[in-house]
Amino acid sequence: MATHSGRHGMALVLALVAVMIISVLLSGIMLLSVSHYALSNTNSDYANALNLAEAGINWELNKISRDATQADNSPVTVEVPTASGRSFQVHVEAYPNGGTWNWASGSAFWAYSTGTVDGVSRTVRVVARGHGLFGPEGKYALFGIDTLNSTGNLTVIGAAGTNGIANVGGSSTLDGNFFFCGTGTGTVNPKEGPDAVINQPLPEYFPTVDQLADQRALYGYGISTTQGIDFFKTHNSNTSIVDSEGKNVVINQGHPRLDNNTFKNTTGTIVLGPGDYYFESLTLPSNNAIIVDNSTGVVNIWLGPSGGTGGFDSINGTMSFVSHDIQLFNLYIGSKREFRMNGTMDFYGNVFAYNGPDDRGQYYGSIKVLGDGYINGSVIGYDVEKTQGNAIIEFPSTGGGGPSPPPGEPVYYYGFDQDWEEINPA
Repeated sequence: MATHSGRHGMALVLALVAVMIISVLLSGIMLLSVSHYALSNTNSDYANALNLAEAGINWELNKISRDATQADNSPVTVEVPTASGRSFQVHVEAYPNGGTWNWASGSAFWAYSTGTVDGVSRTVRVVARGHGLFGPEGKYALFGIDTLNSTGNLTVIGAAGTNGIANVGGSSTLDGNFFFCGTGTGTVNPKEGPDAVINQPLPEYFPTVDQLADQRALYGYGISTTQGIDFFKTHNSNTSIVDSEGKNVVINQGHPRLDNNTFKNTTGTIVLGPGDYYFESLTLPSNNAIIVDNSTGVVNIWLGPSGGTGGFDSINGTMSFVSHDIQLFNLYIGSKREFRMNGTMDFYGNVFAYNGPDDRGQYYGSIKVLGDGYINGSVIGYDVEKTQGNAIIEFPSTGGGGPSPPPGEPVYYYGFDQDWEEINPA
C-alpha cells in the first residue's frame, strides 16, 4: 500500500505533467495566433499595396488632364499620407513599345504605378489615352448646361441632357437617353422618346471655350498661354481664306468679320482650309456660301472676343463640307452674343458655346436653333433653345466617353482605355 507521502509525490508529478501539457497547448495557440496575425497583416498590406498602385494611376491621369506637359516620363514617388511610410511610384511610357510619351502626338500611353505598404509592393499598368469632347461615340448630341428649351419641332438622335432646367415639349422627338445631371430638373415630355430618363448625381463637367483655346494653343502651336480665345486674334489662318477661284479674301484685322462686306468683292463663296479662324462677328447671308475644306485636317472657327457683346451671330446661308467626319469641324463661341443656326443645310461638325466666368463670376453661351437643317454633330451651350423649324440633330451616343481627338486638338480628359494588368504578381 502506497504511503501518504507517495501519494502526494504522484499528485505533484501529475500536476507538473498537466502544467507542461497546458503550457505546450498555450504556446501552440499563441504561436498560431501570432502567425495568423502576421498573415492577416501581410494580406492587408498586400491588398493596400494594390489600392495604392491604382491610386497612383488615378493621380497621374488627373495630373495629365490638368496639364499634359507635366506627364511623368520618369518615375515619381508620392507618400500618402505624408510620413506614413506608404507610397506609390508612378510614370508613363509610350504605347506599345515604351520610351518617352509625346503628349503632343495624341497617342495612347502606358501608365505604370507601384504601391508599397510596409515593404510589400505591387505594380499595375494600364493603357490610357486622351478623350475628346466631340466625335463618334462622344457624350451628347444636345446639352444645355444651364437651360435647355425645345418648343419647336426638333428631333434629337443621341443622348441629351442638362445640369439646370429642361423644357422639352410635345413637338420634339428624343431618340436616346436624357440626363438630368446634378441638380438638373424640368419637364421632358416629347411626342416620342426618350429611351430612358437618367438622374446622374453629379453635374456634367465641360471645359470653357477659353480653356479649350489654351489647350489648342499648347497642343497645336506649342505656346503656353492663358489668353483663351483671344489668343487667336494674333494666331489664326485668316490670311489663307480664298474664294472659289483661289483669290485671297481680305479680312479686317482690327475687327475681323465674316459677313456681307467680306463677300462683297468675291465670287460669293469662300473656302476655309485646315486651320484656326478667328472672327468677332459672323453673319452668313443666304446668297453666299462657305466651303469647309476639311479633307486634310481640322477646321476650327473661334468666335470672340472672350465675353464680347453686341448683337448676334448667325448662319443663314449655305455651308458645305468636303469631309463628313464630324471631328474635323468645330465652331467655338466665346462671346456673349447669341448664335443662331438658320437655313436648311446639312451641317457636319460641332457647335460649342460655354465660356466664363466674366467679371461678375457668371458663365454664358447661347445657341438658338431656328431652321430646318440637319446637324450631324454635337450642340452644347450654356443656354440652348429650339423655337421654330424642323431641325434634326444626329449624334448617336449614350452619354459615355468620347473618342481620341485628332492630334493637336483639345483633350477633354485623359483616362483609361484598355489592358489593366498586374506586373509580376506574387
